[in-house]
Amino acid sequence: MVKWQATLSTTEPYNYVGIINVRQGNKNTEVLEVTITENSLLLDLTDGKVFFESHIDNKFPIQRPTKIIDAKKGIIQYTFDEYSMQSLHRQEAYFSIYKGDDLIGTTQNFSYFVINAASKTEGEMGSYWQSIEDLIA
Repeated sequence: MVKWQATLSTTEPYNYVGIINVRQGNKNTEVLEVTITENSLLLDLTDGKVFFESHIDNKFPIQRPTKIIDAKKGIIQYTFDEYSMQSLHRQEAYFSIYKGDDLIGTTQNFSYFVINAASKTEGEMGSYWQSIEDLIA
């Protein structure tokens, strides 16, 4: 299920995508659907590939595949994963578009925020984590 929808351009200098908060550790639920435009027209992604790209903490580059939902309308989906959520707080990313091995364009950058999950946070008792089942037993 899509949590966020955005429109990103390869030509416009600014794109408002709203606040994207992803919870670290969530699997297959942090889904962003993007419509990619060029010169205010939908970008045809037929025979293309689109990748999510970021430099996590401005140090660690990642490139992750996306799913093309409607190539003619330029609609893709990206599901945030352990690579794109490996570091907390604000991150910047963009999408790169390839036809064959040739890079034909990139979207403008956008920000997303990785927020911590209780299961990833040390509690008062150190790094020990209890599930509700452990407490009932």
